[in-house]
Amino acid sequence: MKIFGAVFVVGLLFCATGCPNQAHNDSMTALANGNKASGAKQYEQAVTEYQKAVDKFHENHLAWYGMGGAWAQRGDWTKASDAFTNAVQIAPEQAMYQMWYGIALYNKAVQVAKEEQAKKLNKKPEEVIPDLSGVNFEKPMQHLQEATKLNNDMWRAHYFLGKIYREVDKPKEAAEELSKALQANPRESGPYVALGELYRRWDYTDEAIKVASQGTNNVPGSNEVSDIWFVLGMGYDDKRANDKAIEAFSKAIESRKDNHKAKFQRGQAYFRMNDTTHAKRDLEEFSKSGGASLEFAKQQASKMLMDIAAKSAGDAPKGPEMKSPEELVNGPKGGKGKKH
Repeated sequence: MKIFGAVFVVGLLFCATGCPNQAHNDSMTALANGNKASGAKQYEQAVTEYQKAVDKFHENHLAWYGMGGAWAQRGDWTKASDAFTNAVQIAPEQAMYQMWYGIALYNKAVQVAKEEQAKKLNKKPEEVIPDLSGVNFEKPMQHLQEATKLNNDMWRAHYFLGKIYREVDKPKEAAEELSKALQANPRESGPYVALGELYRRWDYTDEAIKVASQGTNNVPGSNEVSDIWFVLGMGYDDKRANDKAIEAFSKAIESRKDNHKAKFQRGQAYFRMNDTTHAKRDLEEFSKSGGASLEFAKQQASKMLMDIAAKSAGDAPKGPEMKSPEELVNGPKGGKGKKH
């Protein structure tokens, strides 16, 4: 997850009136140590150092921001949002703080929804795709909007606003925010994927294909572009342009070997084209892939494999037909049997 990087070391000078010099200096030393640990992806150590920094000087908003980033990298969005809260309260004029507080609140809400749904279904959180239609995203939206007011070029703020609008069924606003994200940074994959999926959801298939095609040309990095190729393949799949869909799904798989969804969809496209050899290969490989969240698709793959097996059996050359007793005595119909 590419989130913070060198942002931690941005030099924002601060010191509240009456701040003891030694405490301030100790706080800044701990901040530097936290930045170093975070840069080395030692996030547990980074949190420890950032905590030392704020213990020495609570108003050290850079340390609160760094702590939020470290928790975010560890996937703990509750603790991340707690840390970002302090950064925003101390320095609300910093667009980056507002944005990451909004992102943390969004991910925290999604995480809670996933855990609650998993509990109801008696599954693990990673096995479910949560229904977000009833989630209250008002607070994360508020801070993301504030971030764009402070700096309208922050693509990630527009991107998450677009995702929220999509979840609350406001497609026009979602498309506008995702388009702004693309304009601010055309090299990131997320907005292309989200906007392409949005267009597909609303049956704007040609627009989805156009957006995804632009993404495959603009986004560097194989892992990042794989999901865009998948969206492009799904656009062609919607139009039943099987050849183009197969080509796009193949690109997705070439870019990332574990793109199991692309393998499944390519298998379906081959199946529709009656190319049972390639369909069987893809569907069998997909069926062996991991992940409980793919269980429904695996059931579909199994059904198609059974259909392929049945078809293959029906097309198999037939053996000699069994003759009736009468034919054994009299020979083929219309003829005479051999005399003994």
